[in-house]
Amino acid sequence: MLRAVCLLALATGALAGICNDKSTSCGPWAKQGECVSNPEFMSVTCPLSCGVCTHECKDEEEMCSGWAHAGQCDENPGFMLKSCPISCGVCSPVCKDRKFQCEGWGLAGQCNDNPGFMARECPVTCGVCKKLCKDLHAECPAWTAGGECYDNPGFMYKTCPFSCGVCSEGPVCEDKNRTQCHIWADADECLHNPIAVVKDCPESCGVCTTGCMDHDENCKGWAFQEKLCHDQAAFMYRVCPASCGICSELEGKDEL
Repeated sequence: MLRAVCLLALATGALAGICNDKSTSCGPWAKQGECVSNPEFMSVTCPLSCGVCTHECKDEEEMCSGWAHAGQCDENPGFMLKSCPISCGVCSPVCKDRKFQCEGWGLAGQCNDNPGFMARECPVTCGVCKKLCKDLHAECPAWTAGGECYDNPGFMYKTCPFSCGVCSEGPVCEDKNRTQCHIWADADECLHNPIAVVKDCPESCGVCTTGCMDHDENCKGWAFQEKLCHDQAAFMYRVCPASCGICSELEGKDEL
């Protein structure tokens, strides 16, 4: 039944964005009542478990990016985190390059020379969007708290890689040894031996989702206080795309 529910959910098409918790402990914390007793911390760290955002998420207001740049995510979190989850960084848009020329442009140095255009049209090539460990179903924290990662690893590691701790280095999703991982994946070890293989080889085992999010805890300060999105665009668009408003511009865009 669990598998059938998830397969139906994953077949519904492309998402504007995915809302995930930021800690694998969110499910248990929510069950213990932390969403109510510690709302300031929990709304940012566990937005899915606390109902701040839905799993399939998008900015609901046209002014979200501007409000976020004005600091409203911190000053008015009750409204902003629910209404502007992408602009406030609690929702990661699923994104891809929009032009077939992106790879060539990237090799020619355009990510640095023309960062504004390239970040929006070629976000994968320019490193704005990275491969991430993202849960693909809203019930992942609850399933994880119920022991499903251990009872049903073949399914759970692919459906709930973040909650199951597949990516030990945080949300970034990459193989530890690409050559060995390709060998194991070609031998179907991801399917037959998921507990031993998937955590070492999440990319080769197909559990990564390409998404847009900030990659440094200092991003908001750099963007809003030091105003570096304009002065150091090539660096900031790659490291702090959410704080610089790039992620919200990628929402819902399709490849051409």
